[in-house]
Amino acid sequence: MTLIPKKIDEEQKKAPSDFSRTRKLPFPRLIVFLLSLVASGKSKGVDTKSKDFFTSARRSGLWPEADAVHRSALSKARAKVPWEVFEQLLHESTRLADEVWPDDPRYTWHGLSVYAIDGSKYSLPATEALRQAFDPESGLEHAGKGHYPQCLVSTAYDVFRRFPVARTVVGIPQACEREQAKALIEHIASGQLLCFDQGYPSYELIQYVNGAYDGKYVFRCPASGTFQAVERFMKSEKEEDIIWMDPSNSYVSKLSAEQRENLKPIQLRIIKLRSPEGELSVLLTNVFDMEEYPKEDLIELYFRRWEVENYYRDEKVTLELERFHSQTVHGILQELMAAAVMSVLSRTLMVLAEDGLEETEKSTPEPQFKNAIMTLASDLAVLVPKDPETAVAILVEIMAEIRRVKYYRPKTPRPSRPRVCKRPLNKWAQGKTKKLAMA
Repeated sequence: MTLIPKKIDEEQKKAPSDFSRTRKLPFPRLIVFLLSLVASGKSKGVDTKSKDFFTSARRSGLWPEADAVHRSALSKARAKVPWEVFEQLLHESTRLADEVWPDDPRYTWHGLSVYAIDGSKYSLPATEALRQAFDPESGLEHAGKGHYPQCLVSTAYDVFRRFPVARTVVGIPQACEREQAKALIEHIASGQLLCFDQGYPSYELIQYVNGAYDGKYVFRCPASGTFQAVERFMKSEKEEDIIWMDPSNSYVSKLSAEQRENLKPIQLRIIKLRSPEGELSVLLTNVFDMEEYPKEDLIELYFRRWEVENYYRDEKVTLELERFHSQTVHGILQELMAAAVMSVLSRTLMVLAEDGLEETEKSTPEPQFKNAIMTLASDLAVLVPKDPETAVAILVEIMAEIRRVKYYRPKTPRPSRPRVCKRPLNKWAQGKTKKLAMA
């Protein structure tokens, strides 16, 4: 399976002449370099990264005639590539992962793949174009708003294989996580299991999932200030039960008379959930078989949902993705999708690097994700080589380097710490703070 397309589709071209002549940066090499750019850290500028990347590709024999490109040439070239190209690459890379991933029960739950759907806000460069496109009310002149505009990134994440399978990016005025969840479900294989955090449950969304997705699901739901059926359950001493959930009055009031006639209570299994801190909530699920799927299994499964939170941390901290290389709308979308593609490819190489070993050779610590993704990024020219035999030899070296560096998980849980911004307020922010305090 060829992952990187050799040329851009005619329908995706912004102008008929785009990528029609032989240049230093033809379409497949441009795509590969952009993928490498988002996953190579932020310690170097674009020009330095270009020199390092193309020099390595030339010396290794992958691109014997390659020359580094200036950042202005990169900006002009990437402006011709629709961000949807990287969204397609994300879907293609997940299909490739499905084909080569080892058939091992460690990567499923009761034989099902588990996908967590969650969203996170990303800070963007403070340009007027991005502000208007994503967050028009951002800026210190708006009370309670920050200087940098933001967008909502929603991701469907395979929590056992630990890579994203689909992603949406919208502006803050359109930032409804439930609506984005509907869009993500279209890209998830049927017959598996979806996992949602407590910001998602609503009669409307659960009804939608029942109709649009042929599979199982688990929602976490608050124990109070929620559905009447949930509050009645919490007053009982039961640890689990079967309930019928009715739509809220506010939801019903928005419907037409015809739509109201089609409303029916939703049958759900409910399980009492206690967090490690003692907070009470519930799980709502359509997994009704209590013998095959005991509540302890479902509770343990729900806490695996935290892998999607770890993934957002990897993007923001390890890859420093919020320090974007572009200040255009489609450039931001390119990089948010490209980071997801690189995560899929890196996780796939991590598991393949270990899968080829004998059981006696495998070590308990797994390969380190940061080392894997940055190692792959530095030699990503291997995806579109001039000489396939050279590419195979270099891929073997990449796999060996991925195996070499291990991630040692903490032996004891890390204590929770409050989020602290260590950067001092600049004089403009200080002045704004004083004005707000005096108002």
